Amino acid sequence: MLADVLGELNKLNMTFQEETVDITTIGLALEVTISTLSRWFLRKETFAEGTIYLSKFLSDSQNGYIDIKDEETMIERHELRYISISAMDIESNEARKQSMKPCIEGTQESCQQLTEGYIETLIDSLNERFPDLHLFNAAKLFSPCYYPEERHNREKNSECWILKLFQHLQHTISRDVGFVALFDVKSCKRELHPFVDSLNLACEGFSMKEAWKVFRNTKQWHKTYPNMMKLWQAVLTIPASTVDCERGFSKQNIIKDIRKSRLGLDTLDALMRISLNGPEPSNVDWDAIYKVWKDTKSRRILEL
Repeated sequence: MLADVLGELNKLNMTFQEETVDITTIGLALEVTISTLSRWFLRKETFAEGTIYLSKFLSDSQNGYIDIKDEETMIERHELRYISISAMDIESNEARKQSMKPCIEGTQESCQQLTEGYIETLIDSLNERFPDLHLFNAAKLFSPCYYPEERHNREKNSECWILKLFQHLQHTISRDVGFVALFDVKSCKRELHPFVDSLNLACEGFSMKEAWKVFRNTKQWHKTYPNMMKLWQAVLTIPASTVDCERGFSKQNIIKDIRKSRLGLDTLDALMRISLNGPEPSNVDWDAIYKVWKDTKSRRILEL
């Protein structure tokens, strides 16, 4: 069972390990993972159907034993034993004792109940792990690939999305005298529907980052929809995870090791930028770099 569960969780984890993560895809990836786990383990009539390892194990062990071939193709038969879980201590609280009751008996059915409890807890943990999921979903405002075809539904969704964005960014919106708000809510709402219609026509089926690549340097868009373009830029800066930070620290530890303890901050910053963002070594003009290095100060050039 754990092998099947870890396989699905690894797929979700790989989403965050990509070089660039579109936050609008996180909600979909999470929903697919939760839906798959629920379908595999929380439906009593189809328990384990679709799994790779657990379904094979249950099929091979229907008669109470399982045959395993060794390296010499000899078959060894192993009888299955279901070990009951001992009752909870008297001092344990009642809630914990109640939660353990279905799993006390040593039967295959009680093992299935234990699996269901584990999966339910796992799903709750996944939902708690992403408290900003509503914000990630609201970023679909700038992803034409999520727009409904029907105009009325598209307008309804866009109004809901922008409301959720402003709820999250409310610390940047203030009515205090003398405070200059980063976003003008009324202006954004006024530009909303024309902006969404234009984005849908120009970039139908595009993701948020694909659409941004098309219009980031289009002056007409910045002139026509200045407030929505500013909001779009803010949404693009929202981090999907801590992967980029962790990758940066890993690069720093590789570049500035014990042999380079005197490496200056400016040089370290430049080396990290090159390591993380490129360019590729094959695209570097090494002769030009060598010339700059040589002309910076008087150097003793050794002949090779």
